[in-house]
Amino acid sequence: MPDQLLIEYKRKNRQRFLLIFGICVLGLFCIAALLHIGAGDAEWGGMTVSNITPSIAMEFNIPKDEKGVVVNWCEDPSYSSGLRGGDLLKAINNKKVHSIAEFLKVTKAINLEQGTLLDVLRNGQPLYITLKDAPSAHENFKKLLDINSGAPSTNLHGGGQQIAFGNQLPAEIAETGAANLDMAPVASQLPSPKEQGAAHKELVEGHWLGMETIPLVPELAKEFNIPPDIKGILVDEISLESAESGVLAGDMVVAVDGFATPDLYAFTEATRRVRNRTNAKILVSRRGQLLEYTISSTRPMGFSQNESAQPIKPGAISPHRSRGKACTECHIIMETGGQLPIDAGDILPNPPPIIKGAIAPHEDRGKCNSCHVILKDVAQL
Repeated sequence: MPDQLLIEYKRKNRQRFLLIFGICVLGLFCIAALLHIGAGDAEWGGMTVSNITPSIAMEFNIPKDEKGVVVNWCEDPSYSSGLRGGDLLKAINNKKVHSIAEFLKVTKAINLEQGTLLDVLRNGQPLYITLKDAPSAHENFKKLLDINSGAPSTNLHGGGQQIAFGNQLPAEIAETGAANLDMAPVASQLPSPKEQGAAHKELVEGHWLGMETIPLVPELAKEFNIPPDIKGILVDEISLESAESGVLAGDMVVAVDGFATPDLYAFTEATRRVRNRTNAKILVSRRGQLLEYTISSTRPMGFSQNESAQPIKPGAISPHRSRGKACTECHIIMETGGQLPIDAGDILPNPPPIIKGAIAPHEDRGKCNSCHVILKDVAQL
């Protein structure tokens, strides 16, 4: 009998030990799982990413309604392309990546050698980064100087054909201090405007008979006292036939020839209906009052020509506040050639005087007193 009691005692102790051991192992697994949350659930292009969790959103100040995957770690090529830990990756080549599953699906079909457009949110600011799996700058210069082969370089100090370097024109190379180098051409890694779907971006501006129209945003609705029940597009600027009609900047176009125009797409269709005519009725709302005008032309009126948002460069700071959508829904990304650096709006025939020490009203164009009269204080204005 004592032997049976001893055996039973040992058996119960063994069961107790196994139970405690199992609980400890399970606890370790739980702790490891908790520590792993957000630590990088998928890897591609030198980056590791995870889904957004409340703790990660708090750590990196990610707005509540933003969607994407969080970059936890990055190395080349991601790091050398400009990506950083804590960035919120929202889209790749215009395709949304709001989860690890979407991230894996999109990246599976991407060839890094062709260049990849990343739509990123960093500290609340949208950024556009071109991910390039390309040799480093050090390797490029080694190749340029033929260091590995020991042969003298034929690419330095003149004698060669002037070519573009990094999408810069030869005249721009002089500004960078590299005027004496005929550098090897660097092919653009950005998807072409066609590949980015330039013709299908969201419309932001329409032009018809001198009338420039834009979608209404809350700030403009408040500025021009536009009632919330008025659906239309805002007249931003007028000239030509529109100026003669009586329509004013600040009016809301609500219909053309009886066809409602709640947005730019409807406005284009409405103007298409009268494109072969020489006059049409236009209904506008001016501070809540409905007014009808007639636009007349000496030739067929044609229809509205539209624009999407202006092209922007990779890495550019957002030109406006966040509008809750991927930047690439409206913009295409281009290194150069998207727009002139200076247009008619930047040219002032008689530059106004400025106060000494004032913030420059435009980008750096040399010495201020070359164009402006510098005043000591406001009293001299």
